[in-house]
Amino acid sequence: MPTANKDNSFRSGFVVILGRPNVGKSTLLNTLVESKVSIVSAIPQTTRHQIRGVLNLKNAQAVFVDTPGIHSFKDSLSSQLNLVAKKSIEGCDLIIYLVDVSRRPGLEEKEVVKIITAQKIKALMVLNKIDRGVKFLNDYISLWQEGKNTSPENLIYYIPLSAKTGKNLDKLKTAIIENLPAGPKYYDTKTLTDFPDKFRVADIIREKLFRKLDKELPHSLAVEVAEIKDKKKVVYIKANIYVKRNSQKRIVVGKNGESLKTVGVQARSELEKMYDKKVFLDIWVTVLKDWPERPRIIEQLGYSAE
Repeated sequence: MPTANKDNSFRSGFVVILGRPNVGKSTLLNTLVESKVSIVSAIPQTTRHQIRGVLNLKNAQAVFVDTPGIHSFKDSLSSQLNLVAKKSIEGCDLIIYLVDVSRRPGLEEKEVVKIITAQKIKALMVLNKIDRGVKFLNDYISLWQEGKNTSPENLIYYIPLSAKTGKNLDKLKTAIIENLPAGPKYYDTKTLTDFPDKFRVADIIREKLFRKLDKELPHSLAVEVAEIKDKKKVVYIKANIYVKRNSQKRIVVGKNGESLKTVGVQARSELEKMYDKKVFLDIWVTVLKDWPERPRIIEQLGYSAE
């Protein structure tokens, strides 16, 4: 239940972070809330869920929604990720349109701008990764100005920023709070995220897999947490890693099980910090043929907009 306020000085609302893959959405979310609530990887499609992170300030509360990147691919998984990203805008009070100024604007950018201008929600453009250079900065500003000509009321302004170093982060926080409505606290001040544990655990395992395997399985791998037993002294977790082919299973397992063992050690170390107790992690690798093209499987894995 949202906590009511005695006056209108407190501001609050839901802020969606939107953009194409690898622009730094998860990094920005983690930096804003000063905690790791979303996994970070250089591989596209790392974020497959809407993840809420809560920023609590003295006179404001911003609830951030991290989303999958907008994709130009046409398989069922990418279509579902696009749907999740678009659905996340519904009910939000502010959009952060995040771009990577070190890369040339792509086809996805026009799609994102089209989505934003179709909404009656205020939006900020955040020009991320200025620590890598500003080669394409003006290209993105021009894209923003074109969108502003179409929808001048909801496109507010743009802010150069580095989510990695924190440069101009305070300016972004100020802009966010200024553009949120007066409202209640939606979450207790101790709450950092409402992302379900089983999805947080699955994402931690998946992050370690992506980092270990690099670009070998960027779109052909999913993790499902089948069971979590939180006991007094230990947390027991059973997880399934799904791949499309036997050849991929061999890559995930590695020679003499080395790859899977490394992933398990790294994931368990982070999970023990998350739970503040010992973790027993039981991981299995299963071949699930063509899972990215099967909507029922995608939904079972939790990659659903509903």
